[in-house]
Amino acid sequence: MANATIEIPFYVSRDGQPLSGAAGQMEFAGLFTVGGADKLLQAPAIEEIGGGWYKFSAAYGTAPFDEGDLAGVIDADKDGSNGLCDMERYIPVEVRLDYYAMWRMVGPMSQDKVNGQMRLYDSAGEVILRLSIEDGQETVMREPGIEE
Repeated sequence: MANATIEIPFYVSRDGQPLSGAAGQMEFAGLFTVGGADKLLQAPAIEEIGGGWYKFSAAYGTAPFDEGDLAGVIDADKDGSNGLCDMERYIPVEVRLDYYAMWRMVGPMSQDKVNGQMRLYDSAGEVILRLSIEDGQETVMREPGIEE
């Protein structure tokens, strides 16, 4: 079952003006999990939205977002043909599981009143994310999981 895809937008300007038509010049210069695993070879494609805005997409449980939160840098001028200074060229990005918290505010969700387990649903009613709670003697462990 597929997880919902989240789109991460970012803005690029050159000399204070929106940079357009440059998606082909953009790529991830680095992409890592917070645990240090290199995910650069699985980096998502970058697409133009318009007016200087670009985006990339990720889905929890799908590479590169399959081993936890991600942090990286986008090179918005990989060949130097856009004439961007370093402050415009290198864009830090992150993809975090708590972005799905926004989904909880706008998408259907259920929570078991007995054990606290939550499920997030897409618009078709399919489970896209399950948050399980295991009760221990001293702690409560919350582990996100992909619904199978």
